[in-house]
Amino acid sequence: MSDEWKAFMAVGESFAKHETVKHSSGEYVRDAVHVNSVEGFNSRVRRTIAGVFHHISPQHADLYFHEIGFRWSQRVVAGNVVRKTRHGQIMRTLWSRVPPALQLPNVFRAATGRQMRRSPDGGIVIKSAVAVFG
Repeated sequence: MSDEWKAFMAVGESFAKHETVKHSSGEYVRDAVHVNSVEGFNSRVRRTIAGVFHHISPQHADLYFHEIGFRWSQRVVAGNVVRKTRHGQIMRTLWSRVPPALQLPNVFRAATGRQMRRSPDGGIVIKSAVAVFG
């Protein structure tokens, strides 16, 4: 899913199915087609770079984006809360992390076909063979 920007239309040709919403016509959602998830993920990437990584080198960009994507996919809805704004009340979704022990099956699924090494601090390092900017 994307909006009607021409660069997204070209990227969409690489996928089996690609739907767009037309912001220029005032369309922001059509049934299940929207861009909120993509915009939320992009916002998460920007906040993670500014607050955690500070810089992402092109050489290791795929590893950084894999980690951000993993964190994004390892969250569950913890509830909803009503927030008051100047324009009225809005419903916000509260998210929480999936416990680390329940994340292991996804870690090992993502590691299939990649090299796994023990890090000096006792963690797991997954060497990716995917080139993002290459």
